[in-house]
Amino acid sequence: MAKYSPDEKLEAVLEYLEGHKSFKTIAEEREMSLAPLKRWVMRYREHGVEGLVSTYTNYGIQFKIDVLNYMNEFVASMFETAAHVFGK
Repeated sequence: MAKYSPDEKLEAVLEYLEGHKSFKTIAEEREMSLAPLKRWVMRYREHGVEGLVSTYTNYGIQFKIDVLNYMNEFVASMFETAAHVFGK
């Protein structure tokens, strides 16, 4: 899968939102599927340009073990665990 810069994503989103091109046309021009393009539009509508910036975090093994232990100890779902761990 190709990586797209936030500027490239914004350009595609604006082409769609301004009514210049359809999802299908934009996806074909960029040789991509419709799904990521639709996600970009949804994120842009919800969060603006910030929604188009990808973030990546690399968690250490101990953090991952702690998360799994929390889930096991409290019989917590992934969503409950995420709210607990990242809601601090």
